[in-house]
Amino acid sequence: MPPHILVIDDQISLPRFIEMELQSAGYRVSLSCYDRFRLPDCQIFKPDLILLNWELRCTSSLSIYRQLRSVDRQVPIVIITTEDVNHHHLASERAPAVYLTKPFSISDLLAVIKLQLKVESVAIRHH
Repeated sequence: MPPHILVIDDQISLPRFIEMELQSAGYRVSLSCYDRFRLPDCQIFKPDLILLNWELRCTSSLSIYRQLRSVDRQVPIVIITTEDVNHHHLASERAPAVYLTKPFSISDLLAVIKLQLKVESVAIRHH
């Protein structure tokens, strides 16, 4: 079964684009909007990797990050951000995240995901 990626964001356009590209690359993808995100979502989706938008408008990304870590300290989390995130936000966390700064290319995103999952079996399919 292909790796499962959970995308948590408060926008719809970028996550839908990411979903389409990741599915094209052979991944299973679930989207969770921040206002509908509930901790049990992680237990239901059982993602192999989480993409988390760091600039959520109506809630704390750090709070969501900590909730995610309370469920699973091992699942890789890739934080997507438009700014140079001050790493002191997560310095005290025992399970650090990886950062990907916008704008990024899909090939950069796929490379980060592949590195985090250490998966070489997912084939990138071209249209």
